[in-house]
Amino acid sequence: MQQPPQQPPQYTPYRQRKTLTPHKRAVSCVKFSNDGELLASASLDKTLAVYSTQTLTLISLLVGHSDGVSDLAWSSDSHYIVSASDDKTLRIWDARDCTAVKTLRGHTGVVFCVNFNQMSNLIVSGSFDETVRVWDVKTGKTVRVIEGHQMPITSVSFNPDGSLIVSASHDGSCKIWDTVSGACLKVLIDDKIGVSFAKFSPNGKFILVATLDNTLVFLVFTRLFICAFGLDWIGLN
Repeated sequence: MQQPPQQPPQYTPYRQRKTLTPHKRAVSCVKFSNDGELLASASLDKTLAVYSTQTLTLISLLVGHSDGVSDLAWSSDSHYIVSASDDKTLRIWDARDCTAVKTLRGHTGVVFCVNFNQMSNLIVSGSFDETVRVWDVKTGKTVRVIEGHQMPITSVSFNPDGSLIVSASHDGSCKIWDTVSGACLKVLIDDKIGVSFAKFSPNGKFILVATLDNTLVFLVFTRLFICAFGLDWIGLN
């Protein structure tokens, strides 16, 4: 006897559980830890806040930056947070005891974006000084300075195995870099429209790019095809 087709589960709208108000100025970034146990937010009030996702209560307010915090990232084991600040520094924080571990200095402009690699032994950051920097987490030292953009860097991210970095810039370009050598392997986008965000997919086969002309661009990294929402597929040489 033929079974009736299964009905899709009924959509249940999200509902607000709680409003968290630890910051005194605009919130610039908010991210869950990779284990889902914690939530962190960054603010222009120079602080980061760490919350429990179970109780939705504030665990700690991380104070140390001398200017607004633009971005944050969690280590893979959810033990550490790295923050990027307008004070031209990055800070590594221990999320368990909520203390500052290291201050990373080297950028000469606002540090706007940051990410760990999967092993969490390296950090990549992008700055208004138009450079991408790769940092050694253990020593807190710069291991690579990548120059190649002509305007502020808006986004940086490793691929899953950490061998590649994708960067985006207000100069209208999105580029792929070799992590070890710092060599530019491919210019994915080079246009007059600024690029605000770029990130590898979890499997490393795709790249999602956001531009300032209200467009999302989807790149198949292995074949380098590009698709903009609302447009046809366009091949890249």
